[in-house]
Amino acid sequence: MKQFLLPVSYRGEPRFTLTDRDFHYIARVLRLREGDELDAADANANRYRLRVVQVSSRDCVVELRPQSSPAEAAPAGAPITLLQCLPKGRKIDLIVRQATEAGVARIVTLVSSHSVVRAGDDDSRTTRLLRIAREAVQQSGAARVPLIEGPRDLASIARADERWGTALFFHERRLDGQPLHLLLAGPVAEVTVLIGPEGGLSDPEVEMLRGAGFKPAWLGSTVLRVETAAVYALGAVITIIQEKDAWRVAERR
Repeated sequence: MKQFLLPVSYRGEPRFTLTDRDFHYIARVLRLREGDELDAADANANRYRLRVVQVSSRDCVVELRPQSSPAEAAPAGAPITLLQCLPKGRKIDLIVRQATEAGVARIVTLVSSHSVVRAGDDDSRTTRLLRIAREAVQQSGAARVPLIEGPRDLASIARADERWGTALFFHERRLDGQPLHLLLAGPVAEVTVLIGPEGGLSDPEVEMLRGAGFKPAWLGSTVLRVETAAVYALGAVITIIQEKDAWRVAERR
């Protein structure tokens, strides 16, 4: 379901003028005309029904009718943070797009010992990823644009002031951890999913994560590309969280 993501300057006005990139998207990409309507959302996940009132050569005026609150628009289940060790090239673009479509609340890019990219190598990266996330929200109808942070060193996640909730790291080998269903079986208020880079996590990094309270999880013996591993892990976690109550009912029958 396509939707239009309102600019951060929008503050709930019943009428609003769109210019620049937003005007281009409405008038040139979607080719909406006066009287056309579209679902819309603001930066706080409030939902609206947008109607085009007037279109000129440089801007357009739209009317916005509130449809739902952030609580009503939020996806079911616990909010999810993706900790993604930076892969080579532009693979992170696809990971951010897919994670946004899946409904994650936060994405933190990390630099690990096997990462080619170093922290601070590309100061424009976060800006580009935010643009990609906004586009993904508009195309998929996801409830929100995730917070995007980093890159930061992997070791920084072990700081005492960090809180990661139910924290999992996915490893290419079956370690001595529990099955994913059991890791998520209890009350889950927040989930953090960590995915390594192409070269995987080093042994010292695995021990550091364990010491920080992260539990190892495994997706099977198939070798997955890093961009595949991210969406695969998120899909598994989200499905278990959303459906585990239904599974409990079935088990009692």
